[in-house]
Amino acid sequence: MALAAMSASAHAVSVGEPAPQLEAQDQSGAWQRLDSFKGKVVYIDFWASWCAPCRRSMPALDRLRTQWSNDLIVVGVNVDSEKPDALAFLKKTPVKFPIVFDPEGSWASRFDAPGMPTGYLIDRDGIVRHVNVGYQPSELSELEDLIKKAVEGRS
Repeated sequence: MALAAMSASAHAVSVGEPAPQLEAQDQSGAWQRLDSFKGKVVYIDFWASWCAPCRRSMPALDRLRTQWSNDLIVVGVNVDSEKPDALAFLKKTPVKFPIVFDPEGSWASRFDAPGMPTGYLIDRDGIVRHVNVGYQPSELSELEDLIKKAVEGRS
């Protein structure tokens, strides 16, 4: 798997550690810097067009983004090597949160995302508070509770 190769030498980002400071261009061409979201709760979602669970998780994350619009920033990080694959996916599964493209895997390797989808909940101070691998609809209420705690500063 390409992702494993990209992350072989990386240190996995763990709960309680600062999130890596990275930047990449989003689908509109704007540069997104992770540290520019300091003061907000951020959910970084690594996904790929070939990932079946991502088709279900992306709309759920978009609903969470809407629900917590004043306090939560969701950023999707696409790891496809071909941007047209990601764009085709987004045409079928549109979301309103920024998507950055990581074809070389710089974000994925810095976070050491173990699979797709993998999400990282980052508090207002830039500290990783939760890592979620995979997607199960039954886990959404737990994620909502974690977001609420992070928003309230109770991470």
